[in-house]
Amino acid sequence: MSNQPEEFTNPGNSNPEESQTGNDTGSERFEPPTSGESVQAQAEQDLIEALAEVDADLLALKDEIAENLMTSAQEVGTSNIVGVGIGSPSPDAMIAGLSANPSPDKLSLNIYTLDQVSMDRVLSEVSSMTGTRALSEVPITQIPTGYIDALNKRARIRPAPGGVSVAHFAVTAGTIGCLCIGTSPPRSSRLMTLSNNHVLANSNNAKAGDCICQPGPYDGGKCPTDQIAILERWVPIYFDGRCNYVDAATGWAWPDRVRRELMYESGGSDRYFRVGSTPVAPAVNMIVGKTGRTTNLTQGRIVDISATIRVNYGGGRVALFCDQLGIVSTSSSAFSAGGDSGSLIWRWASGLAPVGLLFAGGGGYTFANKIQRVLPALDIRLYT
Repeated sequence: MSNQPEEFTNPGNSNPEESQTGNDTGSERFEPPTSGESVQAQAEQDLIEALAEVDADLLALKDEIAENLMTSAQEVGTSNIVGVGIGSPSPDAMIAGLSANPSPDKLSLNIYTLDQVSMDRVLSEVSSMTGTRALSEVPITQIPTGYIDALNKRARIRPAPGGVSVAHFAVTAGTIGCLCIGTSPPRSSRLMTLSNNHVLANSNNAKAGDCICQPGPYDGGKCPTDQIAILERWVPIYFDGRCNYVDAATGWAWPDRVRRELMYESGGSDRYFRVGSTPVAPAVNMIVGKTGRTTNLTQGRIVDISATIRVNYGGGRVALFCDQLGIVSTSSSAFSAGGDSGSLIWRWASGLAPVGLLFAGGGGYTFANKIQRVLPALDIRLYT
């Protein structure tokens, strides 16, 4: 049974960028959305406040390494370092000998590496990126991730909730994050699915109006039989060394084929729940959750609030992403795996406030776009 308002328009066979119907009145039943400019500004302010207490030398080191990663983003395999960020010190890293100058009461410089190597080698490579800057008192943690890849409730479900398999017809499978609505006409009367560019827009290799099916093709979905939406908008991913901030796209859905709730499986049954619609600023050690196609419902902990990482999209294409969230599982099971890309990440607390959009992972670490950057980039608000 669908609980969507009748005022939402159907995509039909039209190009979503060309539709200008005179019946787009569905937005009248909703409160006016927050402007994209103010959401983006708030994201920037939250980052400034989060980093206000960080040691100036630590920030300078992080920025220098990030700059080096930018200039060499397309040179795959030239460095063992694939990312840098700032996060909480890890007791496990200290025990495993993957930290230098550890201090339990200080934030650490997180160095994401292709291979686990000695800390002497890590320090040597950091020094080569930062010149003669002294490292003897800087807490540094090595986090071996391998290559960071752009990442099963896999059955056909109608109406389709968040957390289940979905994809562009030429992609394998990812996850529906949640539903959303455009902030201005005619998009304010379109009910849309939110996921990644590499899930809904085939990593830039798609066109508006392309079929999006649930489940994704890898799970047996076919167009038009299993179509729930058409590709509506996406943020291009740049592979030329400049910073990307989001891997995100929207699909204009038929209202009776989708639902607001997210879903997870428990005890052989499907369980549905709602999350909040107002984003919350991420923080180090915040406990978060997600439900995705492959690993179902999982809990994690934010360990990095502003990571710069290289992400492998296959075919020799590597993109640089800046200001990303780094997350680890709170249990022995993985927080995410391939096919979970596009999952909405929310704070594991009353209200389940949105925090991020999952898009990549490697070596037990998950990376997510900040939802406060996703919303203005796509000019949307969440409908959850």
